[in-house]
Amino acid sequence: MTTVVFIETNFSGLDAILYCKSRGYRSVLVSDSHERFKKWFPESCMNKLGQVDLLIQVENSNDIDEVKTALQENLDRVDAVLTFAEIRTEMTARLARDLGLRGAAPEAIQIAQDKYRFRKVLLEQGADDVNCMRVETAEQLSAAKGDVSYPCFIKPVQGHSSIGAVVCNGADDMGVLTGRLAAIDEDWISKAFVVEDYLQGRLVSVEVLTLGQGVHQVVGISGRDLINDCVEVGASFPLQHPLAEQIKNKACAALDAIGYHLGPSHVEMIVTESGPHLVEINTRVGGSGHSIMQDLATGRSIVGDCVELCLGNLDMGERLYHHRQGAAWKCLVSDEGGVLEKLPQEDDIHKLPGVEHFWLHKQPGDRIEAASSNYHWILQVMCTGGDQVQARENADEAIKKAAELVHIRAA
Repeated sequence: MTTVVFIETNFSGLDAILYCKSRGYRSVLVSDSHERFKKWFPESCMNKLGQVDLLIQVENSNDIDEVKTALQENLDRVDAVLTFAEIRTEMTARLARDLGLRGAAPEAIQIAQDKYRFRKVLLEQGADDVNCMRVETAEQLSAAKGDVSYPCFIKPVQGHSSIGAVVCNGADDMGVLTGRLAAIDEDWISKAFVVEDYLQGRLVSVEVLTLGQGVHQVVGISGRDLINDCVEVGASFPLQHPLAEQIKNKACAALDAIGYHLGPSHVEMIVTESGPHLVEINTRVGGSGHSIMQDLATGRSIVGDCVELCLGNLDMGERLYHHRQGAAWKCLVSDEGGVLEKLPQEDDIHKLPGVEHFWLHKQPGDRIEAASSNYHWILQVMCTGGDQVQARENADEAIKKAAELVHIRAA
């Protein structure tokens, strides 16, 4: 039986497990922490983990030798190995190479995950012109404040989920930010930070599946909704933009610049008055519901295509993605901390126009924090519409209704 191994997973990757079951493939999940899944997924989606055919528990799923040994001890064959979790993309690429399987170049992923090196490579390759500097610790930010142009954007050299990503408007703000950033203690968030030019404009992302060197299938462009400059609370697809071709071409050029020749990517950009500029490349499918949004809009499983790509089953000459409707997701967050006392009933949200999915990220009794990362979402909706605009409007209306039915007691 065709055996597909997943090294950890994220929200998007849960549907890859279901895809394997629908195709008759044996799915195997290698993981070192069930608790991490509880933090990453809505509780209503946790049951999808139970659809995996085999769970292999290891001490450290980022230890390539331990994972290889575990696979050898538990499996008689491995036909594909992949991940949808940002924290394991580089190791999974090295594992695929060692096993002689299809996968991305680890070197390309290393560039993408080092936000400082990524900027330098883009400059060297002529793919973008955003300036930046690196500091090794948050405490060094105060010492460097005189060397920075304001406003500036600060983020961990290695990170995820908007944790530690902040806008600094002036030297006087640096002291407060330094304390906040120094206090971060989160898995896979570096102590080093990159300080870069602040880009004023609209955040978008280009969703791509790369089938070979220079062969990029663009799924489309996603519009993104942010609060506090960097906390994502929604997305809509497929965005029609007057600079669409320029945005897509820049995304593909950036993938070529870092040497990324096989696999999915979620390429973030800000469209400024001077045109689009790269924010970062995530060498995976977009998380947080992005894959489901794309599936609803195209009628095709993007995570399924990732599986088939690793198995060598996709036709490089076939156009894979056609837009049939719009889709959008949106999250409810709070401006203030407190204790969650009441949530809407599922039926109250599902009956609203365009609502396809409703997910709870928190439960009554949970402590609610003022939103500063993706971990502070309370609930989430996924909607469809005739196009991207209508889908986004449906998601906005559903969140407005949900907000009316949520009660948070001040702490």
